[in-house]
Amino acid sequence: MNKKKDSGKAVVFRVLGTAVAIIFAVLILYPILFIVLSSFKTNNDIIINPFGVTSFNPGNYLRAWKIGHIGQYFFSSVYVSVMSLVISLIVIITASYALGKLKPFGGKIIMLVLLSGMFITSEMTTIPNFTLLRSWGMYNNHWGLILPYVATAMILGIYILTGYIETMPKEIEEAALIDGAGIFRIMFSIDIPMLVPPIATVAILSFQNFWSEFYWALIMIQSNTLKTLPLGMMNFQSQYATDYGILSAGLVIMTLPLIVVYIFGSEHFVSGVTAGALKG
Repeated sequence: MNKKKDSGKAVVFRVLGTAVAIIFAVLILYPILFIVLSSFKTNNDIIINPFGVTSFNPGNYLRAWKIGHIGQYFFSSVYVSVMSLVISLIVIITASYALGKLKPFGGKIIMLVLLSGMFITSEMTTIPNFTLLRSWGMYNNHWGLILPYVATAMILGIYILTGYIETMPKEIEEAALIDGAGIFRIMFSIDIPMLVPPIATVAILSFQNFWSEFYWALIMIQSNTLKTLPLGMMNFQSQYATDYGILSAGLVIMTLPLIVVYIFGSEHFVSGVTAGALKG
């Protein structure tokens, strides 16, 4: 009897858990679906029948891309985000490998100094960073965004990767050393392939921050041709505030790269987060 009661309770909890998961999925996915459907509708259809599908107008995307200059903002964001991501990953991987594997003198102090940067908000560093970068000729320049983005991503990225590197088994590296492999051969042939999940986790989180960053870009970029997508969307929204179809198309274009990056990196992202939780 007790076994039947326990199995019955398990079924009830499983059903309730599934129902709660479905409810949360609907609450999260419905706004996204609503924006996507609205992006293909005319303005009149959205106003008259906002929850129905009564028209199909893909021209909203063309108008948003060309007339609204979303394409120009899009490629600016791609350039800034990709350059920031490539540079930050190079710095994060090499620094993490040095701190976690080579164990330099004062490595723990260096890590503490890096982690202390997590308690410094962007508002606290706005004036000194702006003064420094303007003196370097980076005001109204994409590099005025890229360098601060890299510096910001370094802290969390180095902390995550260093923790993984310190827990990696040493037996494989010792065998490679006996076979005559050098430090760089071991790093690129053995260690980095084992670090793909945490590297993917850092890359996805960093790209998301680079792509959607608004505060610093608003301060550093004035030229309309250099504005990133979050800045451009502010102008776009003010220009097409009453044209909901084109505005929805612009929002979809802005969100799509984040979805694509997560879809392609989701397997490594989930395994990296899971492994990190198990290590923790």
